[in-house]
Amino acid sequence: MKSLTLFAISCLLSLSVFTQNKNEPIRKGAVFGFSTGIANSNLIFPTKKQNNTNLALNWKVGYMLNPKLALLINGAVSVYEYDLSDRKRLRDFGGVFASAQYFISDKFWVLGGVGIGTDAPVFYDLKPENTVETNYYSGLGIVSSVGYEIFRKKNFALDIQARINYGNVNLPIGKTNGFTTALLVGINLY
Repeated sequence: MKSLTLFAISCLLSLSVFTQNKNEPIRKGAVFGFSTGIANSNLIFPTKKQNNTNLALNWKVGYMLNPKLALLINGAVSVYEYDLSDRKRLRDFGGVFASAQYFISDKFWVLGGVGIGTDAPVFYDLKPENTVETNYYSGLGIVSSVGYEIFRKKNFALDIQARINYGNVNLPIGKTNGFTTALLVGINLY
């Protein structure tokens, strides 16, 4: 009976090892990712402070240097309501960042980057006849994210992410800075 129990346990362990190897991520080559969720923006304009909650988007494109480390161009979008002009409108306080993503464990990753912080028009709330609304502004920006892959199959992964980014942007009314935090769900192809 003892040898039968040991045989059954060894069969289960070998089956477990086989399924883990089959489900291991294949992270090599090009990386593409897109995520969406909700963002909270805390902005400090020269004349007032503002806090908004709205849409968050994130995209990334890059290359896996090894199965744990990727170099990326990462874009962060955090929509907020701009009301310091003739019409309230939606704008993006985000940026484009040179980033590195590192897998601490098989499913848990961290990302950090620095680049261009932006204040830009949101295309779906744009009146092109008003040229002031089409202006892009830039400055310094940094981004940091953590994520956890909740599902994966070969080179595809679905993850949940938490992101924070800081921007210091020069607007016509003066220097504006702020933090945005976001919770997102993303898809990734490795």
